[in-house]
Amino acid sequence: MIQKNDITERKFNRTLRGYDPVEVKYFLDMLAEEFEKLEQRIAELEPIEKRLNDMKVKSPDDIIREAEEKAQKILTDAEKLAKDVLDQAKIQKEKEREEIAILTNRKDRLINLINTALNKQKELVNLLSTESEEGDEIG
Repeated sequence: MIQKNDITERKFNRTLRGYDPVEVKYFLDMLAEEFEKLEQRIAELEPIEKRLNDMKVKSPDDIIREAEEKAQKILTDAEKLAKDVLDQAKIQKEKEREEIAILTNRKDRLINLINTALNKQKELVNLLSTESEEGDEIG
């Protein structure tokens, strides 16, 4: 890399029809000063650049891409959760239908038992009524 001293200490061979040495020296001094300012500015900016790289500053495109990826993940998770909730609701619904079927069956059996008991009671009442009437006729 060229240093300031490389510019200011540069010597040129003199020729018969060469450039004015004072003008060349003045220009080289100006160029060296500008070069030194640029080196100082680079030295100031390099630590800042390093800190930015260390902080992993992201470009707007990277930020947008990451946001889209996060949004897609949130959407996927929400869809999975909704599917799980729906599946659980279907399982619960099926269990409740089975329970209703069992209770309906028990109710029907109970009604049949009560009807059978009532029919037996009617038969008994009829039988007793018939015997009572026959007993009245004999006596």
